[in-house]
Amino acid sequence: MRRVSAALCLVPVVLLSAAGAIGTADVHAVDLGNRHAPAGGVHWLGTDHLGRDVFARLAQGGWRAVCVMLGAAAITVAAGLALGLAAAMAWTPLRLLALRLAEMLALLPDLVIAILVVAVLGPSPPALALALGLAGVGPAALLVQGLARQTMRETYVAAARALGATRAGAARRHVLPAVLPALLTHLAAHVGHIVLSHAGLAFLGLGADSGAPDWGAMLFEYRAHLFEDPALVALPCATLVLLAGGMNLLIEPRSLPRR
Repeated sequence: MRRVSAALCLVPVVLLSAAGAIGTADVHAVDLGNRHAPAGGVHWLGTDHLGRDVFARLAQGGWRAVCVMLGAAAITVAAGLALGLAAAMAWTPLRLLALRLAEMLALLPDLVIAILVVAVLGPSPPALALALGLAGVGPAALLVQGLARQTMRETYVAAARALGATRAGAARRHVLPAVLPALLTHLAAHVGHIVLSHAGLAFLGLGADSGAPDWGAMLFEYRAHLFEDPALVALPCATLVLLAGGMNLLIEPRSLPRR
């Protein structure tokens, strides 16, 4: 039932994002004579206050949201795994430095990291993916560090070390298999947060640009027309709920090792 519900949420968003990747109508084409047109015909979801095609803008925004989500997830996994293993298994000075860096990243709010990254790299989807990925590195690294230290204390790891296994070999053969399932479960639970954070940052103007059809930027632009045309606000909200909720429904509970 959980997977069926997840599919019902994600399939419409995936199809919408695929349409954005292929390219639909011009998302910036203004037709003031066709403002607030109802759904149907050429404009499947109607038009906005400038006569732009709402479906095309939602599709383009969905494609951007999925790209940012995947990029941020990849950064969180790669950097969190590397930093967590360093905090658990590296030479003592490096281990302490890695642990303090992980704790600092875990304490910094997502918005602060996003502002710093966007100020350096400029507003763009890759910059947002980097910012949101870095925001997830701290908690992921602390999770990996705790599980790796616990695994290194197991008797079978001590036996492997006594038989001549190097620290790197023990990490590859014993620590990674114990850490990766928990890390991926943590990431799956974090993906919905990435989607909502991306929308929030775009709403605040930290997306690619003010005219880009990000779902959060669309909410910011269309909020002034809430009572005139409620669908303009309802549609981006619905796609956000479907994507974030579908990713959370896709998660299957797993028992994590005790620290």
